Amino acid sequence: MALTLGKRARDVDDEADDAKGKAAKKKHHKFLRGSRFVLFIGDEGAILLYIKLNNVISRQFVPDASEQNLQELKTSLDQDTKAPISIALDSMDQNYTQQTLPPVSSMSVKKLIDRRLQRDFAPTDIKGAILLGREKKGRKDWNFLMVSIERSRQVLIWLDFVQGLPNRFQGIYLVSVETEIVIRKLEESMRLESGVKKVKIKKKTQKEERVTPTPTNWKFFVSHNKVGGFRQVVLRDGRIIFTRMSQPIGESTPEVIAGNIEQEMQSTIEYMKRLTFNVQTGLDVYIIASAAIKPLIDKNKIVSNSFNVLTPYEVAQYLGIEGATQPSDQFGDVILAASIATSTQHVLTLTTPESKRYDKLYNIFRAQRMMSALMVLGVLGYAGSIASDIYLKYLDSEDLEQAKHVHQRNLNDLHDEIKASNLDVDHTGDLMDQYQLLLKQTKLPFGFINKVQQTLKSPIVIKSFDWSVDDKTAIGNALLPPKMVVTILLQFPGVNDAETFKALSKKLLEDLKLQFKTFDIAFSKLPAKYTETDNLNVNFDSAAAQAAAANKEAPDVTLTFKEQ
Repeated sequence: MALTLGKRARDVDDEADDAKGKAAKKKHHKFLRGSRFVLFIGDEGAILLYIKLNNVISRQFVPDASEQNLQELKTSLDQDTKAPISIALDSMDQNYTQQTLPPVSSMSVKKLIDRRLQRDFAPTDIKGAILLGREKKGRKDWNFLMVSIERSRQVLIWLDFVQGLPNRFQGIYLVSVETEIVIRKLEESMRLESGVKKVKIKKKTQKEERVTPTPTNWKFFVSHNKVGGFRQVVLRDGRIIFTRMSQPIGESTPEVIAGNIEQEMQSTIEYMKRLTFNVQTGLDVYIIASAAIKPLIDKNKIVSNSFNVLTPYEVAQYLGIEGATQPSDQFGDVILAASIATSTQHVLTLTTPESKRYDKLYNIFRAQRMMSALMVLGVLGYAGSIASDIYLKYLDSEDLEQAKHVHQRNLNDLHDEIKASNLDVDHTGDLMDQYQLLLKQTKLPFGFINKVQQTLKSPIVIKSFDWSVDDKTAIGNALLPPKMVVTILLQFPGVNDAETFKALSKKLLEDLKLQFKTFDIAFSKLPAKYTETDNLNVNFDSAAAQAAAANKEAPDVTLTFKEQ
């Protein structure tokens, strides 16, 4: 009986330890609050995730950026236009260059890095830099990694799509760079779990701790991704030092893929030896692969201190992200995207000139909204407090005179506070009007421009673009949503005969009316030699039109769009 009770007591202890381990693991990672979208983009397609806190609500794969696929993604994004969106990029058109700078002050090094980025990369490139730290010996030079993305046609299509959405664009994250944080979280969770969990020994009364290998300075991370291939990342002292993307070769059977992973890793280790890597210094390996591939990878082919092959589902459990994967999932794209999107910190956030303008507008709206709300609440609260006090004191005639002095003193204090804070109360009404004007300007033309550009066919080009918002439309006392009025000046370079011009202008008008059904679209009047009386106005005799006719070229044409 005593032996049975002892075993039961040990079982209870083990269960308690396991419960503590699970609870500790759940509390270990911090996640961003609220909902958000992340678009994981690779060379073989993209995956859209919708996430709330640390829970993946939905995931959607598209093989390319065709118009139909973009429309499908747009339908999903329309379900929550207030949720921000970010891009997790894992394509091959990325450039990484490690550089050094002389041992200047920490205040000056960032300026030098910015100058180097502007000098070494094209103005149109999306670029940034990661400060890796300083050398511990010698002159103690600064080490940093320059990163750039070429604006290829595929990248431009995805950027135009994301930046044309009503959702706030939060930036571009490179999967290879953000792997630093993924590995750190993965190691912390694995170490925490192994440090708490007990191992039961049959026929013995003592308990034995699971021994976790001491982490090394070199980390080797490999993920088998659906929209990319084999993403390899090498870290030294916790910072990225090498990354490479490779494609599977041969058949797509688990045996062949396992062999590809082993060969790619062996090739990378040979290159790592040029980067001061030595087998004796130790190596920690982390591989994300499917359950079918996991047992086929030969650990003996890679000399390492710890060799971890994890399925996407196991990684999701360690990172504490729910709904990202299922036990049968084969690829690491979703869990990597979810980890990046839910993280409270990032290694590098890349932006574009367009997204910077969006952020500036967003910050203006937010600041104005907060200021107006605080002022309104303060004024209303103070007015309500005074009104209540006056009413109560009015009921008590004996204290009325005292109340007068109290309120006068409060009023003087308020004037002093306003004067000290440089707040001009007399211009409060102007501030409210400015806030309302900014709200009306939230109707931006970027999506409209993108749609017009997709409709125009060669050789028609846009010469100028003008837009405005009609904010005076109202029925009774009800203010209607603002309506957009757009004027576009078009050129027809190389068109020097009336028949070609008429055909192009007719087709353009038909296409525009089909795309912009909520707008009234009209051409400007054109010279008689380029028009037909049944569909275009005549007798246009401006100087520009006459000059174009003299040169036998089609004149500039003005298109007007008025929202219905």
